[in-house]
Amino acid sequence: MLEIINYNSSSSIYNLYTTILKKLQFSNDIQQASREELFIKDVCIRVSKSKSVLYVLEFEEKIIGLISLSATSITDQPSIQIDYIFVSQSFRSQNLEILNELRPFRYLINLAISLAEDMSKKLGLRYIVLSPDNDDLKEKYLSVGFKKLNKDWMFFKI
Repeated sequence: MLEIINYNSSSSIYNLYTTILKKLQFSNDIQQASREELFIKDVCIRVSKSKSVLYVLEFEEKIIGLISLSATSITDQPSIQIDYIFVSQSFRSQNLEILNELRPFRYLINLAISLAEDMSKKLGLRYIVLSPDNDDLKEKYLSVGFKKLNKDWMFFKI
């Protein structure tokens, strides 16, 4: 069964990092896999310190992907920030029947948009923002509706 598991500072997160690592499949490239693991470790630390909330997309004891979100302000506008988005290697670039034929990346972006829309009705959020790690990712975010804000940041208007 498909599950979206939410982890925040009040969750029972003892050994969250270890638990997540056991269920992920990193890139086949050793350098890239090492970077991915460092990002996951940082996300888990941020969750434990109440700086981020983590949503994990899991199916049959395997993590399909995850997305980490936090509150921020860009150009004095309250926003939700995508801190990190990750899709396990074996699920990358695949349309999955369990995700209504969406790719996991798109499904996680849609999850962030849905959460932001719900919160915007209560908190007055204006944007989802992110700072892509590289130019290839910028193109990927442009393809799902994000726009360039400046050299480092992109946004999606809620």
